[in-house]
Amino acid sequence: MLPEALRGFSSYREWLESEEEFRGRVVFARLLPRRPPRAAPYQGAFAGVLAALGLSPFAHQVAALKKVEAGKNVVMAYSTAAGKSLVFQVPVLKAALEGGTSLLLFPTKALAHDQLKRLKAMAQTLGLEGVFPYDGDTPGPTRRAAREGGLVLLSNPDMLHHGLLPRHGEWASFLSRLRYLVLDELHAYRGVFGTHVALVLFRLLRLARRYGANPQVIAASATIQNPKAHAETLTGLPFVELREEVARSEKELLVLLPKPLDRKGERRRSPLLEAAHLARALAERGLKALVFANARKSAELIARYAAHPLVRPYRAGYTAKDRRRLEEALKRGEVRVLVSTSALELGVDIGELDAVVLVGYPGSVAAFWQRAGRAGRGERRALVVYIPREDPLDEYFLHRPELLLRSPPEEAVADPKNPVLCPLHLHAAAWEWPLAREEVLCPQALGELREKEGRYYTPRRHPHREISLRGLGATFTLRGPEGEVLGHLDERQAYWEAHPGAVYLHGGESYLVRNHDPERREIWLLPALEDYYTEPRAETHLEVLEGEPVGHGVWVGRVVLRERVVGYVKKRFFTGSVLEEVPLDLPEIAFPTEALWFHPKEAVPPHRIPGGIHALEHAMIGLLPLFVLAERQDIGGLSYPFYPRPLPSGEGPTVFIYDGYPGGVGYARAAARRFPEWLRAALELLKACPCEEGCPRCVLSPKCGNGNQYLDKEAALHLAAHLVLSLPARVVH
Repeated sequence: MLPEALRGFSSYREWLESEEEFRGRVVFARLLPRRPPRAAPYQGAFAGVLAALGLSPFAHQVAALKKVEAGKNVVMAYSTAAGKSLVFQVPVLKAALEGGTSLLLFPTKALAHDQLKRLKAMAQTLGLEGVFPYDGDTPGPTRRAAREGGLVLLSNPDMLHHGLLPRHGEWASFLSRLRYLVLDELHAYRGVFGTHVALVLFRLLRLARRYGANPQVIAASATIQNPKAHAETLTGLPFVELREEVARSEKELLVLLPKPLDRKGERRRSPLLEAAHLARALAERGLKALVFANARKSAELIARYAAHPLVRPYRAGYTAKDRRRLEEALKRGEVRVLVSTSALELGVDIGELDAVVLVGYPGSVAAFWQRAGRAGRGERRALVVYIPREDPLDEYFLHRPELLLRSPPEEAVADPKNPVLCPLHLHAAAWEWPLAREEVLCPQALGELREKEGRYYTPRRHPHREISLRGLGATFTLRGPEGEVLGHLDERQAYWEAHPGAVYLHGGESYLVRNHDPERREIWLLPALEDYYTEPRAETHLEVLEGEPVGHGVWVGRVVLRERVVGYVKKRFFTGSVLEEVPLDLPEIAFPTEALWFHPKEAVPPHRIPGGIHALEHAMIGLLPLFVLAERQDIGGLSYPFYPRPLPSGEGPTVFIYDGYPGGVGYARAAARRFPEWLRAALELLKACPCEEGCPRCVLSPKCGNGNQYLDKEAALHLAAHLVLSLPARVVH
């Protein structure tokens, strides 16, 4: 059944094809069937609470509740809208009725506040009080009430790190009665953020045990390949894994090719403009939708290009008040389409949606279906539209769209023994309570801690302040013309997106950076009337500290990355034409990480080596998320025709691909293990792309620090082909 707004049409595709703007450009279509949940009786320990709430669980919820009842740590890898929340809500409320406490952690404040409304309503039905939020937006009186009488606390890892653990003595009563630890949206705790969260949870659980508690963990995740192993990595505890695929309504999956701009179809309209036209069409039809972009600036530009009052941008970095206002406006129908980054990928309740549009592949199959699952939570048929960007990964799936349906979800990765992050958290843990020898998780910390009578102490006065769970370095505050707080950026974003002279897009409006103050960590913005946007230019250098061979001519090792924004270009809206290039003198950001590197054989004339290795580097980075669950922004690359220092691997042209965060997360090592198939995929991409000199679908990169200068696609193809021939026969198919 289609929405009433599409009466007269038999499908979403028929409606789109009826619109001249989109006619003839749906290149793939599939109807995904309903998979309704099955009912099942339940007579266990939680039956009384369920009955009091008037709820009847489905079979997959019954299976999970029985495991919780048996005292198991449970991780649910259920599809979107499968009702995971009920499985932790009911045990948490039962514990509260018995005087026990529960801590519910969510990756974002928005999710916590969304769940808070539901839990408070359920608690009220049971005659319970003591359900509290605890995050950066919580007023002082509410925080005191939570410490003194809280039974159910809803928070996030950041507040747990900064607010609760350093003051655990004030929370002694709460921690001593801790029955349940709930980890919602477990798949969000991966990469660098996941590594931080694993170490924060280690600190929480050791303190809970010190106060005499042994909390049971209930975790909920979108579909990932390794939910059990990932939950065990994050907590150090054994888990039981439960899986279920539920689809409450049919979904139409369409792949929409951006409008061709020439007869051969080699040039296409910007996918941002394509998404803007679709967002406008959805809004004018009266359909509710989310449009997902993969970058903050892209979300702002799509909303700006749509130029419709019912289409608004939404992303992390907005203030909590602005985000709540937009969520409520979508629920009430005052806004029809929100253009979002991953900020709305997780399960905030924004009402029933008719459609989801994905502008570009989000980097993983798991994220693709998590976003797609935001539509179709009711009985009506829903629409999912995928608009490929001009990007190597999107080009790969454009020609293999059936892989979106067949590919298994990826593994989530976190590394609590990260050599940079682990010592930082051990200093915080030792500050909270001295460490036993077996609690020193990483050997790097032993030389920094102080031992006394078999316990380890930290010499640092404020170790918690040295840790930022998200991003690099301390946070910058964005201030508007009247000094009002518009949002926040981490240190890297502050230099890349809000440097002096930058046009910063926020709330669909353009702002000019008036003052960028690194000492006070403030960026002041003024309204801008300019008809251009800005892109940074950067210089990056890499110093190899040590390395080891891992096969196929590939090396992996520790490196130091040095990065500096050296200027920016002004680009005209819509056309992207360059108006001016402006130099800058900004501080350098340097940090240790891990990289892989290899030496392409000199299969082209020497003068073509620089452009060839640069283009090969771009093609391989573009395809890396096919082989490793890495966000595109988490990895980077450099190529050197002549590396300036001696390398353990020898001399010659060198391509580096590195983890973009301090200490590394394991992406480079994981990629090195998949090098043969990864290299072959890059060669296939370079061969198949019809362009002659290189384009965004093969070697141009939106993240290139020097603006994609000095790229030679043909030389890259020769270098890749020569490298493939040098692989052992067993890996050349």
